Formats: sequence, structure tokens, C-alpha cells
Amino acid sequence: MTSDPRPTTRAAPWRRVFYGWWMIAGLAVTELVSWGVLVYAFSVFVVPMGAQLGWSAAQLGGAYTTGVAVSGLVAVPVGHLLQRNGARGVMTAGSLLGVAGLLTWAHAHSLGTFYTAFVLAGLAMAATLYEPAFAVAATWFVAHRARAVLVLTIAGGLSSTVFVPLTGVLIGAYGWRTTLVLLAGILGVVTVPLHAALLRRRPSDLGTHPDGRPADADAPTWPDTISGAITRRASFRWFTLHLVTHTAGKLAVTVVLVAYLTGRGYPLTQATVAAGAVGAFQVIGRLTCTALQSRIPAQRTAVLLFAAQAVALPAPLLTTGHGPAATAAVIGSVVFFGLGYGLPDLLRGTVLVDYYGPRRYPRVNGIIAVFVVAARAAGPLLAGLAATAFGGHSATLLGAAALMATGGFALSRAHRAFTTESAAAEPDDRGRI
Repeated sequence: MTSDPRPTTRAAPWRRVFYGWWMIAGLAVTELVSWGVLVYAFSVFVVPMGAQLGWSAAQLGGAYTTGVAVSGLVAVPVGHLLQRNGARGVMTAGSLLGVAGLLTWAHAHSLGTFYTAFVLAGLAMAATLYEPAFAVAATWFVAHRARAVLVLTIAGGLSSTVFVPLTGVLIGAYGWRTTLVLLAGILGVVTVPLHAALLRRRPSDLGTHPDGRPADADAPTWPDTISGAITRRASFRWFTLHLVTHTAGKLAVTVVLVAYLTGRGYPLTQATVAAGAVGAFQVIGRLTCTALQSRIPAQRTAVLLFAAQAVALPAPLLTTGHGPAATAAVIGSVVFFGLGYGLPDLLRGTVLVDYYGPRRYPRVNGIIAVFVVAARAAGPLLAGLAATAFGGHSATLLGAAALMATGGFALSRAHRAFTTESAAAEPDDRGRI
């Protein structure tokens, strides 16, 4: 017997990794930077900008609200573009718009220029945050979709931990205008090349299949859907209410937390560290929810944490100043606020697909993004109006607690409604659930 003289070749280790995971890894980096620069850093600029320019909290919050509102207005068209062309062009253009928005903001001496900057930032948000990243995960993964979404949301959650303290340090060292230029450089250098060079439209473009399977025959299946039918479902309405109320509440707290803590006497560095810790705890919350999913449904864990948020968030209002008791209350509030902070995004990237199917997910997600983005805009605006009307941020904490309790109740009703709808559907109707 003679051996085969032909040389044997082995694929390089990096080639044996499904390309979808390389995209998820790259998107994890870009989500960390994009969320940190375009969303979370804003809260650190409120105090120095207000002091230098004399603008009120409502005026400052209104610019952020304008940006978020713009991102909501273009959410459905962006969803269509994602479904038709994929994420590569959309996310690359979004990164460039983000850089332009930050540089415009850095040179703002009037409210008009400031608001123009956030129009650009709003377009960037629609094209770079979770919506397009989740669309990539929905296209490239089936069996491992939950894991892919978890990676993306962990990166997004850590963005506040990284960029809130970093922004505070940079402002202290260089001032807020130079800090914006530096953040624009980080956004451009990191996200533009990754989006342009790494993203691909679908697995078949590379001769593979979702999850890296050699064939689709054994692919897990979910019922496909038609978006028009989804919006008439009670489960969709309850799930949307959950996202809207919780998002509005958490964004309201996000934009005032640093100002609230400094107003109580905490130094800016400590206040930014506390705000940044929210990101670390939201990662823990997402990991816990996912780890317990085999024993406790993710929706049930989320509802319990939302109830804990509603109780813990206003606890600091029972104390004054920044003594030991006040600090303990603040720590407890930050911990539970963080644990539940990122769960709606995790559920949106997994439950929404499980409920209604993956094929039209970009368009369906675009529809629901309109409501979510409206909540992102409403939260900071209401927080600013409340601060102006009541001369502090206590009303914001109380209102946010009520919104989070409402969000937990709506989530439980959404799951109950979907269970009822699934049981009542005829076999040939399940495609329209």
C-alpha cells in the first residue's frame, strides 16, 4: 500500500472561524465606540456647557432630543435599506455622519449650530447603533443568534463604563470643545474602517450558510411573518409599550445622573465613575439573564429586575447630602438601575425574532425602532423640562421609577398575549403571527 503523494493542506485557524463571528467581533468594537460617543458621553457635557454658554437644561436636552427624533424619523427607511442592501454602506455612512456631527458640535457657539450637530448625530445613530447591528446578527445567525446579540449588547453596555469616565477625564484636562474633537477622531479611526472593510450582506455571498453550516437542511426554523400583521397583534403592542416606557425612563436618568450626583456634593470624577458603573452592571444583568434562561425564562428575570429598579431608583431621595447613608443609597440605586438597564435591548434582539420570524426582521425592527427612538427622545426632554420646572432632578427619578414598573408589567402581558396568539393560530396562519 502506498501513501497518497498529494500534499495535504489545512485551513488557517482564523479561516475555520465562521465569518459571521468576525463581523460580530468587529461590530462589538464599533457598538462600544458608537454608543459611548454618540449617546453616553452627552451627559458629561451638560454641566460644563451649561456653565460656559449659559444654556438651560431644557435647551441642552432639547438638542439631544432633536438628534434622537431624527434617528426615529429615518428608522423605517434605514430598515428598508438594510433589508435590500445590507449593513455595510449604511453603517459606514453613519460613522462618517457621526464624525461630522461631533466636529460641528465642537464649534457650536449658537443653539442653531448645536441643534444642527445633533441632526447629523441623529442620522448617525439610526445607521450605527443596535438596529443595523441586530439586523446583521439576524441574517448571519439562527441557532447562535442569541449568543451573537449578547456579544453586541455586552459591548454596547460597556460603552458607558468606558466613555463616561473617559469623557470626564478629557474634559477636565482639555475642555469640552477639544474633547469633542478627540472623540470624533476615535469614532472615525475605529468605526469607519471596520464597517467598510468587514461587513458583508449575507452568508451566501461568501458561499456559506447561517451559523457556518455546510447546508441549510438542519437549520432551526421560526415562523416567518408579514410586518403588516405583526403590528395588529396585542403581543406587538404590549412589547412596544414595554420598550417605550423603559427606554424613556432609563434615558431620562442617564442624562441627569451626573448632574444629580454633583448637585448633591459628589465630585465630578466620582459622579462620572458612578454613571459609568451602570454599564458594567448592565453587562452583569444581561449575562445573568442569559445564564438563567434554561431554568427561568428571560422575560421573567427581566420583569423581576424591572421591579427592583422601580424600588431602588428613587431610594437616594430618602437621604440628603453625600454622607455614608446617602452613598449606600446611591450605590444600591446604581446597581439595580444597571442590572436592568440593558435587558430591553437584549430581548429586542432575540425575542422579537423568536416571536415573529427572521426574514423580515430588519423592516419589523425598523417599525418598532420608531417607537423606541421616540422614547429615547422623550426621556431626555422630559428630564430637562422637569429639572427646569422643579429646580432639581428628584421628579425625574420618581417618574423614571414609575415608567420602569410600567415596562415590566407590559413585558409580562406581551409574553402572555403571544402565548395566547400562538395557541389560537391555525397552522396556515402562523406565517402571519
